[in-house]
Amino acid sequence: MENAKNNTLSGAESLELAKAIAYILVEKKALDVRLYNVSDESSVTDYYLNVTGRSSTNVRGLADEVTYKIGLAGRQEARVEGRDGNSWILIDYGDVIVNVFDREARDFYNFDRLLPESGLVDISDVVEAVDKKYEINNAKED
Repeated sequence: MENAKNNTLSGAESLELAKAIAYILVEKKALDVRLYNVSDESSVTDYYLNVTGRSSTNVRGLADEVTYKIGLAGRQEARVEGRDGNSWILIDYGDVIVNVFDREARDFYNFDRLLPESGLVDISDVVEAVDKKYEINNAKED
């Protein structure tokens, strides 16, 4: 995602797009990042990505970062809902829906309980890629 000023995601598969978004959110320190594959249960989307921001300002910043970087990579969101409130922002890419909550909204709506635990996608590779990026950058600074 570093050099995302191209169309690398314009024709991307759903999982590739979802993991690219997860990478951005992990890199920006989103909390409790959970990716669900719902393609077998839903006709609406293939993946839900639920994350928590540290504050309403952080919720807005996370959503803005996703739309900006994914836009640079060639994918535009179909719609964005909730920017006025900054407690829950939904970004709809069609095959991937991103929910950025503040802690209170995530606890109140408890959206994760509606999604199949069996559909939880392992994103440890995304977390490792972000960690590795910062290990390399820190090594360069030393």
